Parts: sequence; C-alpha cells; structure tokens
Amino acid sequence: MSLQNKVEAFLKAGGGLEQTIEGFGVRDAQIDMAQQIAQAIEAESTLIAEAGTGTGKTFAYLIPALLSGKKIIVSTATKTLQQQLVDKDLPLLKKVCGLKGQIVLFKGRENYLCSQRLALAETQEQNNKSDWQKLSDIRDWSGKTKTGDLAECIKIEESDPIWRKVCARLEFCQAVGCQKEADCFYPQMKQKATDAQVLVVNHHLFCADLALREQGFGELLPNADVTIFDEAHQLPDIAAQFLGFSVSRHQLDELGRDIKQAKLQESPESDDLVDRVNLLAEQVKLVNEALGKWEKRWTWQQLSSTDVFLASLKRLLNHLGALADHLKALEERGKLLAAVTKRTQEMEKQLKAWLETEKETEVRWAESSQARFKLNMTPLSVAEPFKRQRESIGGAWIFTSATLSVRNQFDYFQQRLGLYDAQTAVWPSPFDYANQGVVYHPVGLPEPRDPDYIKICLRAAWPLLKASQGRAFLLFTSFRALGEAQVILQKHWSGPLLVQGEAPKNLLLERFKSEESALLLGTSSFWEGVDVKGQALQLVIIDRIPFSPPDDPLVQARESYLKQKGLNGFAHFQLPEAVMALKQGSGRLIRDQTDRGVLMLCDPRLTTKRYGQSIIDSLPNFPWVFEPQKALELLKSQQDK
Repeated sequence: MSLQNKVEAFLKAGGGLEQTIEGFGVRDAQIDMAQQIAQAIEAESTLIAEAGTGTGKTFAYLIPALLSGKKIIVSTATKTLQQQLVDKDLPLLKKVCGLKGQIVLFKGRENYLCSQRLALAETQEQNNKSDWQKLSDIRDWSGKTKTGDLAECIKIEESDPIWRKVCARLEFCQAVGCQKEADCFYPQMKQKATDAQVLVVNHHLFCADLALREQGFGELLPNADVTIFDEAHQLPDIAAQFLGFSVSRHQLDELGRDIKQAKLQESPESDDLVDRVNLLAEQVKLVNEALGKWEKRWTWQQLSSTDVFLASLKRLLNHLGALADHLKALEERGKLLAAVTKRTQEMEKQLKAWLETEKETEVRWAESSQARFKLNMTPLSVAEPFKRQRESIGGAWIFTSATLSVRNQFDYFQQRLGLYDAQTAVWPSPFDYANQGVVYHPVGLPEPRDPDYIKICLRAAWPLLKASQGRAFLLFTSFRALGEAQVILQKHWSGPLLVQGEAPKNLLLERFKSEESALLLGTSSFWEGVDVKGQALQLVIIDRIPFSPPDDPLVQARESYLKQKGLNGFAHFQLPEAVMALKQGSGRLIRDQTDRGVLMLCDPRLTTKRYGQSIIDSLPNFPWVFEPQKALELLKSQQDK
C-alpha cells in the first residue's frame, strides 16, 4: 500500500483516527494536505503548504511523516509549540500509527544544566541569599531530572540570571578532562537526538545548525529523511539572525564579569587583569554615550559619519585586543580562563569584521538606548546558503503555515529561502467567515501619520468595545501607538486593562480569558501564536497596515539591494511582509467553528490606495461593513447567549 493510501485510511470517515480519538472530525482539506505531503515524502521533494486556521495542519503533516517510518525532524517557531507536539500530539499519534522509534525534544545547549558549572556557582562567595536559595533548588532538582532541561525546574523563572551561571554554554564547555562528564546532560540529549526517529526542535536551533554547517564547523543536528517546518513564515528572519552576528553591551559586560570570576578562582594574584577589564567597561560605556540616550536604530551610513562613535568604537576594539593578548598568557591556568580567552578573541574578531567589512550582501546596523547597544551584521538574503544546505542534506522538506502566500502566490517566500523548485499548495480555512464575523472598516479616519490617529481610532472603536463588554484584542504596529492607547483607555475603560510587557505573555492571556470586560493591548508578539477560543474574544482591532518603518536600517538596505537587482522594494518586500503579518493578526479572531466576532481594521489605506486590494484579497473572506451598525448588532447578539 502506498503512503498516500495509508494516510487516507487513517484520516477518512471510519478510519484509524476516528475510531481511536474521541471527537475526531474528518476534514477533506486535512486529508488532501496529508496526501500531498505523503507524495512529497515518497518523492523526496520540497512542498510549501499554506493551511488556513482550522485545517488541522499538525495532524496533516505528522501522520504521513510517522507512517513513512523515516527519520523525521520537526522544527517549530517556539518552544511552546515544541512542548505541545511532544506532550500531546506525538504521544497520541505514536500509538495510533504504531511508531516504534523514540520521540525526542531537543533544544539549544543553553537550555540544559551543566553539573560542573553548578558546582562552580556554589563556590562563589558573592552569591546573595536569594542566589543561594535558587542554587539549592537547582541542586535538589538536578538529582531528579532525566534530561537536565532547565524548563523542568519550576521553582526558577526561565529568565532568571541564575540560569546563565549554571547552563551548558559552549564557551564554558571543557568536555576533555571534565570531572562531571558522566553527569553531563547536553551530550546525553544530543546522543538521544541522533538515535531518535522523531526529533522536535525549534527554528532557532535548526538555524544555528545551518550556520555551523555553512561555516564548515560540523553540525548540531543529525540529518533526517523528512524535515518539516511548522510556522515556516518566521524561518527567513531567524535564519538571517544566525547567518549573521551581533556584538552587544550586554555581551561585553557579561564577558567582563566572567573574566573577573575566572581571575578570582584561577589566577587571584592577577590584579592587572581586573584593571584591564575595568578599562574595557569604561570604554563600553563611552561607546553607548556616543550613540546618545534615545532609543534608536542606526544605519551604517549614519554611524560612519559620526566621528565620536567611530573613535570610541576603535578604542574599544584596541582595548579588547589588548585584553585578549593578556588573557592568552593566562589561559593555561584553568578552564574558566581558557573559556573567557576564547570568547574575548571571538568578540574581537566580530567587532573588527563589523568595522571593516565591505560586503554588499551584508548590512551593518546598530540599535541603542541609554543603557544598551547592539551592533548587528545581517545578510540581506539567506536564499543561497539555505538552498545549499537543503540540497546537501537531501530528503523531503515540508514548509507549512497559515501565512505563506500573497494572493495565493508563494513567490516572495520561495525567493527568501531559495525554494525555487518547490511545489506549492493552499488549503483555505474550513471556517465559515461569511457567517462567523465581519470586517468593520470605519470611514473618515485620517491617515496614520496624523498625530491624533490613535485617539480617533479609539473613538471609532469605543461603541464596539462597549458592545462587546471588553473581550477585545487591540493590536498595534508600534509600542508608541500602544502607549498612546494605554494612556487614553486608562482614563475611560473601567474593566481590566492588560498591557504587553506588564506581565508574562501566558499570564496576560490567562487573565484575559478569566476576567470580565478585559482589554488586551499588544504589539507584534500578540499578532501570532495566540489562541483564544469561544466567548472570551469577540473583537480584534488592528490600528494600521503593519508596514516596516521606512527608516529601519534593514528595510533601507533590503530595498536598496532589490533596487540594484531592478526590483521595486515596496512591491517585492514591504507589501508581502505586511500582508503576511496582517493575515496573522486577523487570524486571532476566529479560532473555532463556533466563534463569532468583529475584526476592525482602521487603516484607511486599505481602501484608498491601489495596493489595498492586494491586502484585502489575501485576508479571510469576511463581509466588509463601513458603518458600525452591523458590527454592533453582531457583538450585541453575542452578549445575549
């Protein structure tokens, strides 16, 4: 029996899944998508599959992959989705599909405990009372965990700085001669990853592996017969991060602290080393001051004409080089000194490359504020390296998401990853958008550049917010717009006002679901990966088309790069990016066949500019209304249920 026939037997009415999983609903689009993925697996080809919300794309790619019996890597956009696959979807399907091999969740090495670094952290005299308690909790947990995954240690927040002292960071790894090697979690997990039949990773780890392979430094992940990317629309930007590099004030400050700690433990008499670190810290501060105290993103053209900044950065490079030379003479005294020597040399190399590169295919840019800066080197295109590694690894490659196309065309996504030979397919959402909701597009709003734009948008939205009794997401394209809305709503809205940044994302979502009359204000991180079903969410308001800021260094560089190739930067970059982002934001509203609600799109350019129709044609086919009455009627009808 062919793989396509096996897939159909599992997914069709009366098939394996319907018999095994209570409440499983047969979906034609899911069957068709799974069969096309099965065909790609058998042919070892590449498929780009856009599947609308509610299609059931997770089962559509997992079932043919599992039934194929081949080695599989599934890469997701987030650790949360990784966990969902490993905790929920894969254990269920493993039993149904009769999978014999192991399923392994694998993360980057900094997610795992290093027993040696934990022992070292427990000897540091400068630990405060809180640090000692956290280290005690980690020590207790370390004797119970089988994986060493720090996410399992529930007593410590994942963002807690104590993790940086005990995780398996590469620069501190001394595998040869390590006294704790037998207890080391990361190599154990890496071996399990190699032996697994199904390996679940995230895009960051996959792209870190891609960068290592591209540089010829080996690999982090084993080769697979089938490589699947869920939420694949995020992949090009993540790949660009890893195929480039950055040097930040945080990295430099952390390096200084680690050098002092290494000196204290392995070369206590080297007081001149502390003096050199302090000189470096002072120069780091001067670089930050040269960039000013305002939050800003800088192009290389702006930076190269700023004499004070260039002079201070060159002095920083000189200090870093002198420090690296000094450390070189001490590195044999211990593992910590050897580790910080290697890091200092690497940072010097990157900073020098950032200052001196003339490559037209890479863009130098910086971001800064009063207390931080980051110097970034980002490739303008990852198509060639991604294509090169895809061809080298071979097998079947599946890219899926709800937002990969613009007007059902995949040219933009294909060009970004070099997927020129890929097959493409679209499976629309099975939701009945025509009856489950409306788009309310108020007439008479000013252009988004109007200084009172947010205030006027909120005035237009106010009757809807009252009619829905809260239960609304307000999604903004910038923190500035969010801040303006927050100030206004704090004066007028009597219910809970939940604002991105004031609490962890998951906590905000739980409060939104449980509290009456809540409004949630968010920017980009709430435009996707957020799933609120039922009565809790009835209204989604989006302030404007999510175009990237035209003065952003990466935007300017990519538009200039496209212009040199004879292409229009707006049509071939800005517009498709905005379309995919707006599709993600719009997708927050209807998450189930019983959901009903209103999507309010404020930006007047949707109907006043020629490109607006391209955006509209890519959105769910809600009916559009231009007066509030029908939107209010729908929201009020929901309150009667």
